[in-house]
Amino acid sequence: MKAAREHNIHIPTLCSNDGLEPYGACRLCVVEVKNGSMTTLETSCTYPVQNGIEVTTDSAEVIKARTLVLELLLARCPNVKIIQELAAEYGIAKAGEHLTMENEYCILCGLCVRACHEVVQAGAISFAGNGIGKKVDSPFGQEAEECIGCGSCAFVCPTGIIKLRRFEEATEQMPAGELTLGPQTMIENWDRSLKMQVCKQSGNPYAPEYMLTRFRDTMGLPPQFFDFSPSYRECPQVDEELCVGCGTCLDECPVGAIRLWEREDKAIRSNIMPTHCCGCRTCTIYCVRSAIQVPEIA
Repeated sequence: MKAAREHNIHIPTLCSNDGLEPYGACRLCVVEVKNGSMTTLETSCTYPVQNGIEVTTDSAEVIKARTLVLELLLARCPNVKIIQELAAEYGIAKAGEHLTMENEYCILCGLCVRACHEVVQAGAISFAGNGIGKKVDSPFGQEAEECIGCGSCAFVCPTGIIKLRRFEEATEQMPAGELTLGPQTMIENWDRSLKMQVCKQSGNPYAPEYMLTRFRDTMGLPPQFFDFSPSYRECPQVDEELCVGCGTCLDECPVGAIRLWEREDKAIRSNIMPTHCCGCRTCTIYCVRSAIQVPEIA
């Protein structure tokens, strides 16, 4: 599939994503591969390129196989737009009467599960059950406690069945009255609700606190790194008139973005390297002269 795309050859797929390992779940990407005297139908996303093979992407057998897959998908998910569009491309208006019609929205492509395990490495969801009872779910169908609320599952889902919602002021009805929870993010499918971190400069919620804490602990970042959203994580500037070159900022910088330099008048001053600065503002906290400030954002 990758080689075909590099040569502008279209192959349909529902379970492929450049950020994930090939999986071959949807079976839509089948192609006809002739290797020596043997010709077989293979999933193009998992079949490796090699010298001597001949690949046909639109033979009668390939079209027949994709049509069958789409007819089955249309019977399972008749109201999913992307399935309807792909089916129409192959001349399928409706699933055959010999198929049992369902009303599902999950096509079991596994993109959400793979993204959660391979990219996010949270492992919050997985496949459960087997046969006609197979589905994507959180452990034991309860709240997915390992879910960090990043929304990757919703982002990669081709059918839009994974619902990620953001609330500016979430509330909960309690016996004693309404309880204000503040800004929250919620993934309905995994019964997961998480409090949002608020940017200290803009006052806007921008990411789940649980996710940011996980990143901070994993990456060894200072606690204040996520006090500000990425849009406000500007590189601070040094006021050389106030700076005395004490080096405190250099000692406290978690990413080594500060160095001391000697001016022509032999005065020692701090210098922040924008290419190294992560915008955590640790230097502004520890500067005893308030010589380091963050420029105002228009």
